[in-house]
Amino acid sequence: MQKTDKESKAYSIVERRGLYYPAFDIYSGVGGFYDYGPIGLRIKRNVENVWRETFIDWLGALEIDTTTIVPEKVLIASGHVATFTDPISKCKKCGTSYRVDKLLEEFYESKKDTNSLIELKKLDKKGMEKKLLEHGITCEKCKGELSQIEDFHLMFKLQIGQEKENIGYLRPETAQGIFVDFKNLYKIYSLKLPTAIAQVGKAYRNEISPRQQLVRVREFTQMETEIFFDPEDAQDAFNSLETEQFLDAKVNFAPHDEKESVFSIRELLLKKYIPNKLFAMCIYAELKMLERLGLSNKEIYVFRQLQKEELPHYSNGNVDLEIKTSYGNLEVSGIAYRTNYDLSQHSKLSGKEITVLNNGKKVTPHVVEASIGLDRLLFSIIDNSVEEGKERGWEWLKLSNDIVPYKYAVFPLQNDEDLEKKANEVLSMLKKNKISAYMAKSGSIGKRYARADEIGVPFAITCDYETLKDNSVTIRNRDNTEQIRKKISELI
Repeated sequence: MQKTDKESKAYSIVERRGLYYPAFDIYSGVGGFYDYGPIGLRIKRNVENVWRETFIDWLGALEIDTTTIVPEKVLIASGHVATFTDPISKCKKCGTSYRVDKLLEEFYESKKDTNSLIELKKLDKKGMEKKLLEHGITCEKCKGELSQIEDFHLMFKLQIGQEKENIGYLRPETAQGIFVDFKNLYKIYSLKLPTAIAQVGKAYRNEISPRQQLVRVREFTQMETEIFFDPEDAQDAFNSLETEQFLDAKVNFAPHDEKESVFSIRELLLKKYIPNKLFAMCIYAELKMLERLGLSNKEIYVFRQLQKEELPHYSNGNVDLEIKTSYGNLEVSGIAYRTNYDLSQHSKLSGKEITVLNNGKKVTPHVVEASIGLDRLLFSIIDNSVEEGKERGWEWLKLSNDIVPYKYAVFPLQNDEDLEKKANEVLSMLKKNKISAYMAKSGSIGKRYARADEIGVPFAITCDYETLKDNSVTIRNRDNTEQIRKKISELI
């Protein structure tokens, strides 16, 4: 079976430094909910900022913020009310619930049975029941027999206001708010196709059996970008990106009918593994993100083309970004060609026409979507950033400089009033220049180095007695532990 939370190689640092932890812990916790501590939150926000600088600034998307409670009619239109389910089976003896596709997936991964993993995507409920019996899979807790598989609805249902029939849900994705707002935004901001609208925010799914830290949770953060376009002009890129140099970028890609290999984005288009240049731009944007997040090694990630049997009801083509972790390949992003399904459905159920004029004709825009799970991405980064540190005696995080919680840690060498005063002066100077830093003075200097390394701080500044004489400090490099002397004025 797959690794437990405590076997994840990043778990010890996460737990010891409180990057994130189970919510409501004093009440024995509730599965699938996590709170972020101060360090984890800083890293999370920095990852979000890298996304924002890529998809909002570079791609030129409009960013909005829509409500997390959604009226039922909206989610009837999107198809979520009818189709947003997972296969569930319960232990007949102890009542433990299992998501059956994940139970089988973990079994095949433990056997390294790649062919069965591929076939699993095509199985219906009866097919999965047959496999459970064939492999003798029982309850993980008590070995009891599993029940017949049923569909379990994943949305959190609630009542809006006083009327019981006024039903709503916590949103299962952030995309629908963008689709519902599209026509107004298009008019107010005088947009032209293609155009991109994005948002980052909370989404909710009532997972059957949440597990593996941030991998399967019930409340999470999504970063979603919707690119609206006329399908007759689908090969056109945005004006600021017309050079097409991005098409030569190399990606690790797994076509559904071929082995995983390295392709240029241009090849993906020529082989029709992806539908158009806008889809290609989303892949390139995620490549840019991976590089800044420290995950650009092609052995760490793969863009996997989904089989027809795996596609969501709205999709005419999907590519998932999977990152290799201690829990196996983890899906952190989905790029989807949603056609005009969403806008057409909302137009039909609302009775409001959702079309725009493009090149003199009415168009219901098609959509390419890039949807990224921030929490899963964060876990993947941390999991791939752990260094053993045998020589220094502790594990540490080799985080990208773009997402480190602090650039500097500032230490007075000893518990000395003059050294502490000087260290505070250095800290104030850094903060005034908008350089992230913190000061620590408890514990030996070695222990303070270890704590800084564990949370990924790239540089530690030590104020010693030499500092009081010439205003120079020792700067220690996290990656190689080398130390140099620098004047305080040279730090900025």
